[in-house]
Amino acid sequence: MLKIFRLYHQNRRKVWFGLIIAIFCIAIINLMNYAYQKQAQKDMEKIAQEWEANHKQEENKSDKVDYEKAAQPLTSGESVPSSERDKVQSTLEHFVQSVCNGQTQEAYSLLTEECREIKYPSVENFESYGKYIKDKIYDFQLWSSNNNTYVYQVKFLDDMLATGRDTSKNYFQDYITVIKRDGAYRINVNKLIQAREFNKTAESHDLQFKVKAVETYLDYEYYEIEITNNSSKEILLDTREKDDTVYVKNSDGLKIRALLYENEKEDLKVASGETKTIKIKFNNTYNAEKTIYYLGFSNIILDQEAYQQDTKIEIYLK
Repeated sequence: MLKIFRLYHQNRRKVWFGLIIAIFCIAIINLMNYAYQKQAQKDMEKIAQEWEANHKQEENKSDKVDYEKAAQPLTSGESVPSSERDKVQSTLEHFVQSVCNGQTQEAYSLLTEECREIKYPSVENFESYGKYIKDKIYDFQLWSSNNNTYVYQVKFLDDMLATGRDTSKNYFQDYITVIKRDGAYRINVNKLIQAREFNKTAESHDLQFKVKAVETYLDYEYYEIEITNNSSKEILLDTREKDDTVYVKNSDGLKIRALLYENEKEDLKVASGETKTIKIKFNNTYNAEKTIYYLGFSNIILDQEAYQQDTKIEIYLK
């Protein structure tokens, strides 16, 4: 112990000097840590403010749609008339908000009769559509318009405030049509543009063709056709050896082929005395400025058993 005291007295200046240096270093380190923590806090606050600002901007895009811009079509047709704009866009927004809020019955009541019949016969069927959209935010833009038929591109996005992530590149998209029915605007979804009833007929070689209805989607069309065979032979509507022998023809004279591979071969056979209704899909992308004028069969086999004597028939649709 005496040695320690003697050693201390002999070196006390060095000890105190070292102690002071140590205290000084600790103080500097504490000050630096404090400054770092304050800067980190400021950086976090800045990030939070930027995130909130970006969220508000995204929220404004989705919940406060620019109605003037949204009324201008991206592809074909005219903008929504100013006299109809409020009715059209409020109908769309009412539907979209109802689905996003989980008000399935309210949204279902806005669907057209054709959309219910073709796509969603009951509210329970429609719930499968709504589950992808519930609790989303949205944005919409007119895609195409023609004769009180307005097709909108609608994007449904996750709420960034709820998820804490940028979700602008991850969204569910649909093309929703606002269409006038019985003096009021109604909704078609899932890319269904419209369904129209027809009563256009043509006859040839004891065969009668009637176009009963057309379902128009964004990327294709379905034609419902009734064929009556008054001949004594079974007929074959098409051999399917070529892909352009059943077609529709538009106002530019362009032939648009049928997708007959989606039909069974038996669908194309009509027995003697038989009346048969079939649906044929056509690879016709919707364009409001193009009108379909003809439906044609150019490879009809009048005697299926002998597989000979072909004929052609076109049905005028306007």
